[in-house]
Amino acid sequence: MGDRLRIGIDGTCLGSGRGYGRFLRELLPPLLAQDAHDYRLFLDAATASEVSLPDMPVERLVTGESQASAASARGNRSPLDMLRMGRGVARHRLDAFYFPSVFSYFPVPRRIPLAVAIHDTIPERYGQVVFPDLRTRWLWTIKSRLARWQATTLITVSDYARHRIESEFHVRSDRIFVTPEGPSPAFAPPETPGPRKAWLESRGVPGDARYLLYVGGFNPHKNVIGLVRALGRLSLPEELGLILVGDYAGDTFHGNVSAVRREIQLAGLAKRVHWAGFVPDEDLRHLYGGALALVLPSLEEGFGLPAVEAAACGTPCVATVESPLPQVLQGGGLFFDPHEEGHLEGCLEELWQRPDWRDQLATTALARARALTWEATADATRVALEETARRGRR
Repeated sequence: MGDRLRIGIDGTCLGSGRGYGRFLRELLPPLLAQDAHDYRLFLDAATASEVSLPDMPVERLVTGESQASAASARGNRSPLDMLRMGRGVARHRLDAFYFPSVFSYFPVPRRIPLAVAIHDTIPERYGQVVFPDLRTRWLWTIKSRLARWQATTLITVSDYARHRIESEFHVRSDRIFVTPEGPSPAFAPPETPGPRKAWLESRGVPGDARYLLYVGGFNPHKNVIGLVRALGRLSLPEELGLILVGDYAGDTFHGNVSAVRREIQLAGLAKRVHWAGFVPDEDLRHLYGGALALVLPSLEEGFGLPAVEAAACGTPCVATVESPLPQVLQGGGLFFDPHEEGHLEGCLEELWQRPDWRDQLATTALARARALTWEATADATRVALEETARRGRR
């Protein structure tokens, strides 16, 4: 498409500490660097005051509260705020508008061609554990249906997620565009073990500790309890610990941190499990690089970015088969069925017992991760947005 387009982007995701926020933060720099179209970021003034904004035109819209907070598991986005956001977008002559996540979608009253990103179908397939109550599940269903109805095109992050969307929502495949994710340039194999040892020792963990690593949220569908139970059932040496990375205190999604803590006590792992909280990328890089494996025990993942980040640091994963990871990191990890008891334990034990094989997996994981870039994501996103605008002109 040769025309230079005017494209709006919902920037309210920037206020999220979860994957949606990282997705947009990583996507924007290479997308803007292409200089192919004129992009404008729309977000509420509260979020704009809290985050680092990219070098691009920004529309700050006044709302009652931060949109990321209002759209949380127990939040309540007011109709007035959604109307303000929608009207703010509609005032501009845009050729297309992009929501990087259906999580932050709001109705746009004027008929602007919309591209809406749906990263996974977890809320629909596992709604009984994703939402804290029936009311929030009902509100999500309404928002998600309205977003799909208003969208000209849908964007997702993997072929796996695309097939799920087709099946769950009965959407034609030609409406769905795939824009795979990649590791941030911040993630690469550490040069020396010194920073990792210093980080561990500052938190009361021996600098030479062997450990498994989990990175992500503490929501029921993430199945961290399943990981704790698996580790508790194994007769592996006590020197093998587990480090849990993720904001377990300030997360806006429905979590089960208390249940995870109880399970740790029941499994007798209190001295082997370490809660790290939020860890900046530079420190996380060193934690990834020193781990036996990154474990992603989720019931489902639309992409599974932490496993790719770990791979970029030279570390294999043990991850759910309910994800694109068996294809994305083929030969770079072990993959198990989260619904089959014993599968995860078998993978963990095999990884521990076969260090040479673990190193082979790590080598392959690194090669696979290097083939994934955010520049490629930006290219695919640009194509999807151009097609969204073209279809809107029909």
